[in-house]
Amino acid sequence: MKHSFLTRAATAAALAAVTLLAACGGDSEDAQPSSDDAATSQGPEGQQAPEADVEDVPKVVAEVNDEEISREEFVQAYEGQFQQAAMQSQQAGGEVDQQELKEETARDMVNSLLLVQAAQDEDISVTDKEIQNTLERLATGNGMASVEEFMGVLKEQDFTEKQVRREVEKQLLVEKYVAAEGKVDAPSKKEQQELYDKLTEQQEGQGEDAAAASIPPFEDVQPQLRQQLEQEAEAAAVDRLVKQLRDEADITVNL
Repeated sequence: MKHSFLTRAATAAALAAVTLLAACGGDSEDAQPSSDDAATSQGPEGQQAPEADVEDVPKVVAEVNDEEISREEFVQAYEGQFQQAAMQSQQAGGEVDQQELKEETARDMVNSLLLVQAAQDEDISVTDKEIQNTLERLATGNGMASVEEFMGVLKEQDFTEKQVRREVEKQLLVEKYVAAEGKVDAPSKKEQQELYDKLTEQQEGQGEDAAAASIPPFEDVQPQLRQQLEQEAEAAAVDRLVKQLRDEADITVNL
């Protein structure tokens, strides 16, 4: 199961913040401005870059089955999400609805915690080797030569190594739980062919010349088709699991 899938499926908002900040800070020559400089940083066409508004975030953002999501945890996750949303909004000429984004981030973090709690209830565990292997993949994926370099960049973004390893551990717990409980079947060749036909039809709708030039044979794109179908099935499985867990949980959000 892919890390990008789980982030997109809202099960590890804090890890998303970790990897986003690593990507933003990976090149020392292009380092991000410090918090003292943020107010004067400029966006496109000389506009002042927006800042994450966290003044009204309470000490305890949420309680999930008597386990708290703290302000510190939330702010780190939210600021990572906000950076990404702000860049997208600036490119589109809009603004970030920060209250909506806060609620979305809190919901993501509650969902992630519910999945972690469920994994722990099932006695699912993660080894140090699995965490280290994941960190190595994250470092490589962010263009860094080693885990040490990856950790160094995150330290500059106020993440401790303990925090990063804990977020990776939670992510792996969720992956194992979803794999065990999600009951996701491998996509059949018929399903892959149906997706190929659908995408081909969409491409052909853009013009015959474009279709003839850009549609590869089914066999050439079968791995990508299979991956897309797997991710869609995994997303649906996560949605089912989260809905069930939320229905059974005691959740209080204080935003």
